Amino acid sequence: MVYVELPEVGSQVNKGESFGVVESVKSASDVYSPVDGEVVEVNGALADDPAKLNADAFGGGWMMKVKVGGAGATDGLLDAAAYKKSVGA
Repeated sequence: MVYVELPEVGSQVNKGESFGVVESVKSASDVYSPVDGEVVEVNGALADDPAKLNADAFGGGWMMKVKVGGAGATDGLLDAAAYKKSVGA
């Protein structure tokens, strides 16, 4: 990763819609929100070191924290174990 664009704190994100962009040397891709909600924090450290996304995705490479909107907003999401199983890891 060479560039990361994240939403502003206080902005709304919508399930299935783009909230930002990640760019590598060869391509740029939109990043999509898994839930509806309000952005309460973004990882500003990624602006200086976007490679953290690959190197430490579950640690220093997090992108944003979202206050999830509404009951049932997380229904259908996978936990870590179910995700690993779905991708054959």
